[in-house]
Amino acid sequence: MDKVQLVLTLVSIAIVVGPIAIMLIAYQDNLPELLIPPEINEIADNLLSGGGGGFEAPTQLNSTYDPSSRTITLTFQFKNPFNFPVTVNSMSGSMMCDKHDFPLGNATLKKPVSVGAGETATVTVLGTWTEEAVDHFQTAHVGEKKIIVDLVSLAMDVSGIKIQTNERIRIPDVPIA
Repeated sequence: MDKVQLVLTLVSIAIVVGPIAIMLIAYQDNLPELLIPPEINEIADNLLSGGGGGFEAPTQLNSTYDPSSRTITLTFQFKNPFNFPVTVNSMSGSMMCDKHDFPLGNATLKKPVSVGAGETATVTVLGTWTEEAVDHFQTAHVGEKKIIVDLVSLAMDVSGIKIQTNERIRIPDVPIA
């Protein structure tokens, strides 16, 4: 009976350890690939290479301002550099005056945007100036129609991948009047 129990124990160990050992041997030259999907590696390579993988910052197309609601609408063109589709599900951040480092309000993605592999899509971002921001424009930006705004504390959900950064993203020609 002890011999049968020993054989069954060894078979059980082989069933569990065998496939793990085979996978470790197969991926011995690149263990991260065993756990991380290739799409995630492609995104990380494009973001970390500083654009070397074909990643382009979105191009600002248009901007409008509605003084009655203190709402700005910024329209960007985004090119998907990846060979798979992505969806920008959400985006939010705070807006700061580039010149005076003054808080101006918040910006959010108007609606989710899906972009096919290698395709280009239009992304619309909505922002709302605070009352203090309007006062700031009237005192520190007298006569100006547009200013440079920095987007800070950016949080995004791109195809289920959460991205947060403290980098300042400069947006030129944002209307204030």
